[in-house]
Amino acid sequence: MGIKVTFLYPDFFQYDEEHFLPEGRIYLGIAYLSAYIKREGHRTSLLHVTRPLRREELLEMVQRENPDLLAVSTTTHMFPHVQKWVSWVKEEMGDLFVVGGGAHTTIDPEGALRDAPFDAVCLGEGEEALAELCVALDEGKDPTRIASLWVRRGEEIVRNPVRPLIENLDELPFPDRSIFDPANFCPQQHERGTLMASRGCPYSCTYCSNHAQRRIYPNQERYVRFHSVDRVMEEIRGIIRDDTEGRLRYIRFDDDILTLDRDWFRELAMRYREEVSLPFICNSRVNLLDEETVRLLAEAGCSVVCMGIECGNEGMRRKVLRRHMSNSQIVEAFRLCRKYGIKTVSTNMVSLPGEDLHCLLDTIKINARARPHCMQVSTYHPYPNTELYEYCRSLGLLTGRHVDTIFDGRSALDVPLFQEPDYLFAKQKFYPLAEVYSRLYELGGPGRVAERLLDRLLAARTVPWVLRRPLLELIAGWGDRHSRFEWIYY
Repeated sequence: MGIKVTFLYPDFFQYDEEHFLPEGRIYLGIAYLSAYIKREGHRTSLLHVTRPLRREELLEMVQRENPDLLAVSTTTHMFPHVQKWVSWVKEEMGDLFVVGGGAHTTIDPEGALRDAPFDAVCLGEGEEALAELCVALDEGKDPTRIASLWVRRGEEIVRNPVRPLIENLDELPFPDRSIFDPANFCPQQHERGTLMASRGCPYSCTYCSNHAQRRIYPNQERYVRFHSVDRVMEEIRGIIRDDTEGRLRYIRFDDDILTLDRDWFRELAMRYREEVSLPFICNSRVNLLDEETVRLLAEAGCSVVCMGIECGNEGMRRKVLRRHMSNSQIVEAFRLCRKYGIKTVSTNMVSLPGEDLHCLLDTIKINARARPHCMQVSTYHPYPNTELYEYCRSLGLLTGRHVDTIFDGRSALDVPLFQEPDYLFAKQKFYPLAEVYSRLYELGGPGRVAERLLDRLLAARTVPWVLRRPLLELIAGWGDRHSRFEWIYY
């Protein structure tokens, strides 16, 4: 007979009580879950929430769907909203089984169950666990012994072991994109066909949740897995075929690193070039981009590559973030992409633990040298049970302050330096200062002299800020007016 599962997906940023930003993107995690349990004979629906909700609104939405199981996806940023919503649902519909999943419940299941009245939370990949839970609820069986679920039983939490990763991704059905209502999409989502050709990342950057997620699996050595190229091409053809409105402009590979497996990527690039007429965008990593790989990207039709810089200070990048790449590798990877006509996006973090003004300037300067077409600048946020979170906790930097997004400039760390006027200025003027430094580098020797003068002006604590600021504002204003950086939606 099967049951009905309603997914609840928060997809917005809230800055304060009055201001929010809808995201409106497809989330393939839910699309895969929906496809999997549909294949097992169950029905699904989705509450794609792109704005803050009042209690009455949320309850009306859930009651209208009348599910047998409510499955809530949450990140750490969205968890305070989810915590509130699940409390409302359980207060009003106490018999409705509510399961939490996503990155947050995987890396912090204890906190998720402590702070929200979930009946259960899922750790890691959820397809098999959710399908087993559906059978248990459908047949009235005890759900407390399902692998990968931590289940509430009265005052007790039953902590089941995590099941092995699904090693052959081609065994999964194609993600169920039909569960998403295009009316909830942002404009850019209509233009992109999003897919994932792989799962997992082999690197252990201390700020990222990947290493915390990887270590929960009994077969963690298989954390990185790829679909076959045949399967990927079939999915792309399906995305193009389903574009009945003719709005599709490019394919977006949402993989952490598309170019990780060189042989696999070489086959994908050749097939894509021959079979697909749309450009694509992807993520890569500077130490994995040599000239052959960039040439393959360009020949296949790649229009944009996103690569993480994160921090321009080599010592901090290596010792604190555990990103083993040199500044010369960063500059060379971006140069190669420019050579082959591929636009680039750099991702960068500010307000890192241990970061000072000089370290921040290093990040600005490496972008000035690398010359990405677009720079994404975020404020570091400590994710529970990651290595950098534990480092911040050991230093007493954690405030518990919540932020919905890493892009509004607020830090969750207690670091007085981050409030110093010269540091705040450099953080707020990241983009125009990168332009100014880039122009100086193009001048050669005289530019290097001017660079040192600008460094001194920014960091000269012996000169009061009130005297330095007017000249710095003029310099940043020039950089802003003459900026060659672009804004790329990817």
